Amino acid sequence: MGTYAWLGILCCLFLTGCAVGACDSSYDYTATIECLAEPLVPQYNGGLIRNPNFNSGSSEWGVFGSGKIQARNSSRGNTFLVAYDRNLPNDSFSHKFNLQKDLLYTFSAWLQLNRGKEIVSGFLEIPGGSRKLIVGSVIAKSGCWSMLKGGFAIDENTKAQFYVSSNNTKVEIWIDNVSLKGFTKAEWRAQLSKSIEQIRHRRLRIHVRSNGKNLPGAKITIRQIRPDFLIGCGSTEKILNNKGYQDWFTRRFQTTTFGNEMKWYYTEARSGRENYEVPDAMVSFFRKHRISIRGHNILWDNKNETPSWIGHFLPRQLLKAAVRHVGSVVSRYSGDVIAWDVMNENLHYSFFEDNLGPNASAMFYQIVRALDPSTPLFLNEYNTLENPFDMAVTPSRYVERISEIQSFPGNDNIALRIGLEGHFILRPNLPYIRAAFDVLGTTGLPIWLTELDTKRGPNQAIELEDVMREAFAHPAVEGIVVWGNWKPTGCNHACLTNKNYDVLPHGCAKMCLIDNHFKNLPSGDVVDKLLGEWRSTNLTGVTDGDGVLEQTVFLGEYSIAYDAHPLVSRSGEKVIAVAKDHDPLVLTIDL
Repeated sequence: MGTYAWLGILCCLFLTGCAVGACDSSYDYTATIECLAEPLVPQYNGGLIRNPNFNSGSSEWGVFGSGKIQARNSSRGNTFLVAYDRNLPNDSFSHKFNLQKDLLYTFSAWLQLNRGKEIVSGFLEIPGGSRKLIVGSVIAKSGCWSMLKGGFAIDENTKAQFYVSSNNTKVEIWIDNVSLKGFTKAEWRAQLSKSIEQIRHRRLRIHVRSNGKNLPGAKITIRQIRPDFLIGCGSTEKILNNKGYQDWFTRRFQTTTFGNEMKWYYTEARSGRENYEVPDAMVSFFRKHRISIRGHNILWDNKNETPSWIGHFLPRQLLKAAVRHVGSVVSRYSGDVIAWDVMNENLHYSFFEDNLGPNASAMFYQIVRALDPSTPLFLNEYNTLENPFDMAVTPSRYVERISEIQSFPGNDNIALRIGLEGHFILRPNLPYIRAAFDVLGTTGLPIWLTELDTKRGPNQAIELEDVMREAFAHPAVEGIVVWGNWKPTGCNHACLTNKNYDVLPHGCAKMCLIDNHFKNLPSGDVVDKLLGEWRSTNLTGVTDGDGVLEQTVFLGEYSIAYDAHPLVSRSGEKVIAVAKDHDPLVLTIDL
């Protein structure tokens, strides 16, 4: 089991104080990407699933489609269910249960094949056959058990039938230790709050002394300078010459990503004629305001997003141009950025692999690491969270791509990170999002939401808040960039009043945080609310009779100021970093 799988178990126990196997009232963060000889026990003792571990054979389970099912035993005596003689992808086993409106359901199961490896997805069929919900997917293998973890929400009381699907009808699908657990919205929110309290806070204990003695009554002010969890916003070149935009942005955000201004097609629109004037000015502006920058992006694996002039290049010409560009942009901004999106959308597209070979992306990661050894390197993809039906970027496929890059000779110790764009055109599926974080977190690699926006319409702000809270409360996530890249043409009156939410009008931004007068729109109000809620600012207090002041603060960098005291005339200030730890951070101030 991976490190984060054990962390998941500990989180469940620590947050709820329950014993193993008795965590039914709290969410279980447990996940693993390892393929195990025997499956772990069913979460929540199976929850709504009857006979979840098949100790009663195939009782409570039936056939879905035209295949056959059979209960079998492993060499260790473990019983599991097998779907075989399959003719169609959906031919498998089934289990029926009742679902309740407005509950959030988390699902898990262990799957294995009799040979090879394939993507296996879990589905729910709603009566009538006109609707199906996807629960989640996993790359199942022969010889070991893989954990499928997912979830869903439903807007009606209904009966449902669970089944699995794999496009390869020649393989047997084995299943064991299935679970389905429903949570009320109140329970779900309570779990978010508990998690935030545990992973984003730390107790700060300040001892004030003078001449070797404790000093009661000392006045202390605690001011957060910079949070540990960074929340940022996309930006455009319009920030360079617009004082209103500058003021609005710099008052709020700690990090940014340029919308287009650092991309290859922007900095070298014509072959051999680089122009960094705009990104240089943007880097200078944000550095002046202590706003960190994500380098986005070095290369893009989508041919349509590369400079038009390379379209006719032979492979050797493409390689030369790409390596030259990588060297140019990385050497220019090394030290100015906190991250590099090295090969953008590398799971959906394969332009460089198609032209330079299957290890092209892994090679470029190695080149960037050689040029800038200390800056984290990101994969950056869409739909891993947004659309469970997109099989190209399921959490297990993302993890597999990470392994492929790391297994390239010389890349074993590369500082990779997980970038999830978060362009939601569907209503966010919160249980699935949390399950995806669980699975990706088992890699031990930090996760960022890199380009977060939600669908235009009356629920945009609500959905944005839901996703941001889900990310902030998860131990594997370290930052969020909201994709609110303001341009006057994108957030004008015509764009903001257009009610056709299914078609984005030409030139309009998908999500505007502000209007053209820099007044917050509902999504901007959500961001401001959360920025305020997740900060510790200007906390004041006086030391007790033992000369001690204790406060619980969010993780981050702080200024600790102490005023003059009747017994001591001296005042002063210290800057400290409050990092994650279960034990209180003890600070001693000698006056």
